[in-house]
Amino acid sequence: MAYVRVQGLHRNRTPMPNSDKVKTSICCLCNGGCGLKVQIGSHGNVEAIYGDPDNPYNKGKICPKPIEIIENLHGPERVQYPMKKVNGEFVRISWEEAIDTIAKKYKELSDNFGTGSIIGMTSKIGGSFSKFALKIFSEIAGFANYGTGPICFSSEEKVRKEMFGKAAATAPLHDVIYAKIVLNIGNNCAQTKAGQFHWLQEGQKHGAKIITIDTRYTETAQLSDQFIQINPGTDGALGMALLHLVIKNKHYDEEFVHINVNGFEELAEAVKDFTAEKAAKITGIPQKVIEDLAHELGTQKPAIMWPGRGIVCVNNAEHALMAFESLMAILGNVGKPGSGVVSHLNGYGQPANLIKPEHVVKPSFKLPADKVIEGMESGQIKMMYIAGNPCANWPESSRMKKAIGNLELVVSHTLTLDDSASLAHIVLPATHWLEEAGMQPGIHRVMQWRDKAVEPYGEAKPAAEVFKLIAEKMGLPSEYFPDTPEEAWDVERKLIGSISAITVEKMTEKPGGVHYPYPEGGEENHRLYSKGFNTSSKKVELLREKGIVLKYRDPLESPGNESVSREDYPYFVSSVKVAAHYHTQCQYSKLAREFEKPYVEIHPQTAVKIGIKDDETIRIETPTGAISLPVKLTYSVPQNHFFTQPYFGKRYNLDPINTLLPSVLDQPGGNFPHKNILCRAYPEGGCEK
Repeated sequence: MAYVRVQGLHRNRTPMPNSDKVKTSICCLCNGGCGLKVQIGSHGNVEAIYGDPDNPYNKGKICPKPIEIIENLHGPERVQYPMKKVNGEFVRISWEEAIDTIAKKYKELSDNFGTGSIIGMTSKIGGSFSKFALKIFSEIAGFANYGTGPICFSSEEKVRKEMFGKAAATAPLHDVIYAKIVLNIGNNCAQTKAGQFHWLQEGQKHGAKIITIDTRYTETAQLSDQFIQINPGTDGALGMALLHLVIKNKHYDEEFVHINVNGFEELAEAVKDFTAEKAAKITGIPQKVIEDLAHELGTQKPAIMWPGRGIVCVNNAEHALMAFESLMAILGNVGKPGSGVVSHLNGYGQPANLIKPEHVVKPSFKLPADKVIEGMESGQIKMMYIAGNPCANWPESSRMKKAIGNLELVVSHTLTLDDSASLAHIVLPATHWLEEAGMQPGIHRVMQWRDKAVEPYGEAKPAAEVFKLIAEKMGLPSEYFPDTPEEAWDVERKLIGSISAITVEKMTEKPGGVHYPYPEGGEENHRLYSKGFNTSSKKVELLREKGIVLKYRDPLESPGNESVSREDYPYFVSSVKVAAHYHTQCQYSKLAREFEKPYVEIHPQTAVKIGIKDDETIRIETPTGAISLPVKLTYSVPQNHFFTQPYFGKRYNLDPINTLLPSVLDQPGGNFPHKNILCRAYPEGGCEK
């Protein structure tokens, strides 16, 4: 039987009941694209969720999160109707009053202060129906929206788009069965993609060597063929040394480079002095291990790279990613079976000519992500529409909470009264993704269609409907908004040439959906770049825009750390994800709270230095804030480095880890760093040692 492993906990998959009240669905949480079977009760509620054994990608395996979200659907903390805050308390109002209030304030602020004074924070807006409506609303209302990019993938997106022409993964995860090497970098996919982790094991069965590079000895590392422990934030140094060795030993694909690569000479010049000996001193990896890894990558092809948030959500991400993606390119590991970059980035293009030119409104201004809180404090930003939880997942959480108090109107479209919704003026009940049909892309480069499994709870509405109602009330051209998820997808796919053949019918013909790109009159494509690249030159561009050349940036000299005293803040702190939680969404599940209670992982020798024992409470401080959590001693983490999780917040009565994180961006990549931030620590109630 299939099972889920969560730090020693095994959950057997209960056999599916033979019932016509079981609906097939697709998980919408981590972009893994896991197939689900949803058992519907006699009252139309979700009774149970199982992995779909017929789905070719997760094959019945799921992590705990889909099981936990049953409580989110029908639990007592679900927001059921619109509310407004009166004298500090929420009172029930009608949808009509809510929309009137929002539209009136939106128009007033737009007219008086410009459309840029109104922003969106939409890290979880819903399915494809609502995402498409958000695009429409943004274009006709001049809506300055901030999505998940700065808190998740902006640096990765920028590097890959400039290098290859698209930000999306170049290869599907299931291509690992054709690879000779799978290189995991800062990627604990046994936890973060637990329902899909079995593909690495499938790769091993087919002869692939799984190599994991990480600062921690993770669950993924334990199940890999080789684990290479690296000093925090030094991935770029390793990447540059590997490039140096591959070029020096002529292990790169000369024919591929000659035909398909621009900037090879500049790359070779940039790494000519970055020897394995030099990298060993920086990374803590023995010189011979670096040399052997370069030789393996140079002689064992094809290979797949799977970068995780450990190399992306850091303060020196862009150049580290440049190094490793350049390495894959010059080795010719792109566009072929068993090669390329696996990623949860699954973009498929933007609809062309969505709105008539005369109806397009640009934001009057849009602040950089790291200036948003400052804009709220100064009065530049006056209204916020939230579909997510920025008070927990945006950096400087405590400062964000205070800044929200300066705004004239805060609207939260939400499932629960989370950290952010509890501070809003207007709260709107959102539909869950099981209550809304739509297209779901996934890590296998497939598009799958998810039918609505249950009716919306209470008075909940999808964001697609809310945006249309606001637009209508403001007198904006609402005819652009489709009425149903099916209509929305039909419009969207026709406006994006690379997926124009992917109809709802095609996605539902067989389990697993349809690979993309798939243009009208063409055929399904499992991977990108088998016939050239999407850059203007139609080649891989190693020489970046504005002539940026690869270089190494030390994490101590990068944003968030460069002005911090190492003497005052001698340790590092990082956030790391676990299988039982997806950001803060699952904290309202009792099951999730039983699976995982917040803690800090610390090496025993570091604990001795600080004077703290297992299960005691530690106080961790950075220049932006402080948190207190119980200690968990483990030899799986490096010394002088603390690791905790990004899922706790209001429901745990704790300040989130993002309280510790600075509002700075990896330059020029654009990610907020979640890892390798300088801190100090001491026992709760004691003093710093």
